[in-house]
Amino acid sequence: MTKTPKPANREIVSASLRLLATRDMSRVEFERKLAAKDFTVEDIAKAVEWCEAEGWLNEARFAEETARRLGNKYGASRITQTLKQKGVPDAAAAEAVQAMRETEVSRAREVLMRKFGETPADAEARAKQIRYMQARGFGYDTIKKAIAARNDD
Repeated sequence: MTKTPKPANREIVSASLRLLATRDMSRVEFERKLAAKDFTVEDIAKAVEWCEAEGWLNEARFAEETARRLGNKYGASRITQTLKQKGVPDAAAAEAVQAMRETEVSRAREVLMRKFGETPADAEARAKQIRYMQARGFGYDTIKKAIAARNDD
């Protein structure tokens, strides 16, 4: 395997390393931030290729970290939507969210407990909780199971 050469433009190398030192990001987000600094398209392409070859720019790692971070507050559909908005390819987003889907009911139950603390007293309170959870990206079946699990406690 041939090693990708370091870009000749030292400014873009410095800018790339500064951006990636703070946090992981998707390729699209990285390219957009470099373009905002008025680098040429060719320089950006070389920098992206070099950063990927060095392992500093990794979309799968970004998708997994983002899914894990958002998993405490949101459902799988909302996480998938967020990853797509950030430019993560569908395959990487689906792989990162797969583990989230397995724990969806327990995570939904935790979100309900943190937000409301108590089981719904009447139909109006139940509807409010369902709307809240749907806005957070949880499916109706998941919400029903989470509420039922809370009622069993």
